[in-house]
Amino acid sequence: MTRQTALYALGFCLLIALGALGVNAMASVSRVEDRSPTARPVVADALVVRNGTVIDGTGRAPIRDGVVVIAKDKIAAVGSAANFIIPPDARVIDAQGGTILPGIINSNVHEVSSPLVRQFYYLRHGVTTVCDLGTALDAMRNFQDSSGYGLTARGFRSGPVINVLKGYPGSGEYLFEVEDAEQARQAVAYLVSRGADMVKVALESGSSKLPWPAPAGEPIPNFELADLRALVAEAHARGMLVLVHLGTAEVLDLALDAGIDVFEHVPLPRLGEIDFQTGSENGNFAKLSPAYEAQLDRMVKQKVMMVPTLDKIITWCESFAATSEHKARCAKQALTPVHRFHEMGGLIALGDDSGAKPRTGMPIYEMRRLLDAGLTPTEIIQAGTARAAYACGHGDELGTLQPGKLADVIVVNGDPLNNIEAMNQVNHVIIGGQVFR
Repeated sequence: MTRQTALYALGFCLLIALGALGVNAMASVSRVEDRSPTARPVVADALVVRNGTVIDGTGRAPIRDGVVVIAKDKIAAVGSAANFIIPPDARVIDAQGGTILPGIINSNVHEVSSPLVRQFYYLRHGVTTVCDLGTALDAMRNFQDSSGYGLTARGFRSGPVINVLKGYPGSGEYLFEVEDAEQARQAVAYLVSRGADMVKVALESGSSKLPWPAPAGEPIPNFELADLRALVAEAHARGMLVLVHLGTAEVLDLALDAGIDVFEHVPLPRLGEIDFQTGSENGNFAKLSPAYEAQLDRMVKQKVMMVPTLDKIITWCESFAATSEHKARCAKQALTPVHRFHEMGGLIALGDDSGAKPRTGMPIYEMRRLLDAGLTPTEIIQAGTARAAYACGHGDELGTLQPGKLADVIVVNGDPLNNIEAMNQVNHVIIGGQVFR
């Protein structure tokens, strides 16, 4: 190669390089021009989740091309990418066009005191918080000690279920028996001293036909109203919510009269309170009696939260059904009250009554049932985030992507607003600002 040819070649290479720099510079300028004039730099040492649609759990419209900024263990900022200046050295999780949401909260589980269970069966599937509603006293301390296990799902607990002598769930370490109002107040105080996050009682209209101990042919005993009111007043004075296990509408008025906050399970209408022959055009729902509808209306007016646990109830009922018609009735009997309660403006939270080895870590079966009951995907996500946080007594700390809330964040592949099944495709999990995966 002659010296002149070499100079030509060098000049050509320089032109190519300068051209590339120009393109990159133009691209950089373009990105800057896309920003809002009020765009602000993210805080130093922040973790940024970007390049996805943000659903914040409040029920508000999603933020396309959204950003979640995490500082230490809290949410620092949420908004459109155009509103942020992200430095090149920032720690970034790329959502790759997926959806960024609050961690899911399962507000009705059992036997999850083990940190390993909460890590392996729940956290890795995008459930960042579980609420154990019936915890043996000896197991309560396990929720506070996860040393040696690394990150685990948050665990809140009620302690044993408070009930009258021989009440649900029969006997043993999951039942705290009381005989009068004073003992009920003392039980609340004692469970609070042992670390309870909420108080759970039980009202059950069943008998020995149900799968828990009771004298043959005798109904399961329940609280007197005065004693139950004393318990609720004591819990509320201590800043605690009261949750109630109930199975049928027969005990609804007692729970409402006592001022209980959260109803665990859909209160099933008795056969005389539901007409399976008359219902909606799509055939999913039946017609409820005026008396039962009035009870649902009371729930709405008193702002009672319902955690329906639809999948557990329907699956349990279907296991006893002799015919396909009976199976269809199982679904209608459970779905119809939830559908009407939702139509009336009732508050619904997500919980699936699962245990130490759930069918799926993400409660997708329960989400499908809520979809069948008429909730939209947005409402289902809200049920599993903001409202479930409230049902667990921690709505001020968890459940939404808002500044100041604890940074429990997940990223799923796809758009759950178009297909709720996307909730079962979790790509990233962050808890308390720490990346689990």
